[in-house]
Amino acid sequence: MRKLQIVTFGCILLILPGCGNAADNRSPKELLSLSVSGLSGVDRYAFSGKTGIGFGDSKLVSKATSFEGTVENHNQVQVRASENDMFNTNVHPLDLLTEVQKSAQSTELVESESGNRTAVLHIKANDKLAVESWRNKLRTQFSALEQKVPAALSAKMKSKQVKAAGKETALDKAWHEELTKSKRQLEDMLSTLQVQSDYRLIIDRKKLLPLQLEEQTILRYKAEGTPQQESRRTTVKFMRLGGGNL
Repeated sequence: MRKLQIVTFGCILLILPGCGNAADNRSPKELLSLSVSGLSGVDRYAFSGKTGIGFGDSKLVSKATSFEGTVENHNQVQVRASENDMFNTNVHPLDLLTEVQKSAQSTELVESESGNRTAVLHIKANDKLAVESWRNKLRTQFSALEQKVPAALSAKMKSKQVKAAGKETALDKAWHEELTKSKRQLEDMLSTLQVQSDYRLIIDRKKLLPLQLEEQTILRYKAEGTPQQESRRTTVKFMRLGGGNL
C-alpha cells in the first residue's frame, strides 16, 4: 500500500502545471540549442518570409522582398523570391538559425510574450561575429555578381549582333575596370563595417521547434569617407508542407 501511495503521488506531481512541460526547466540558451537541433531532425518542411531594407536613420523600408520555399531530405532547398535577391534565394533556413545560435552573445526569455505553448527569445549577436558574417555574405554576393554580369553582357551583345572587331574587347575592358573599382570600394567599406544584430525567436514549447524568426540588423560603414547606415528586417516562418506549424 505504501508503494502505491508513492507512485500515485509521483503521478500527481507530473500533471501539476509546468511539471509536464519539458521546456519549462530549460534555460533560454538551451531552448535555442534544442530548437536548432529539432529543426535539423525535420527532413521536410516549408518556410516563407520577407526581407526589407532601409537607409539612414529612417525606419521606413524602401525595398522589400518576399520569399517562400521548401526543404526536402534535410538539404534539398528550393526558394522562390518576389525579386532576384541573391541572399534570399541561396539561404537555407537551418543555416540561418545555426548562425543565430553561433553568433549569440546573450539569449533571454521574453516572459511577457511567452506562454504555456510558446517561448519567445530575444537574442543579441556578438558584434565581431556579426561583422565577420556580413563580410562573408557581401563578398559572396559580389563574387556571384562577377560571374553573372559578364555572361549577361555577352548574351546581350550577341542578340544585337554587335560583335564588330574591337567592340566586345572594349566593353569587356571597361567592365573589368569598373569591377576592379567597385571591388576596391567594397573592401574599403568592409574595413569600416560595424554590425548590430538582434533576433526574436518564437519556439513551440512542446515540440521544441522554431515557429518564427525575426531579424533586425543595422550596418554602419563609411563610403568614400562619408558615414552611412543601412538596416535590414527579416522575418522567416517555419511550417509543415501543406500548411500549419511544424
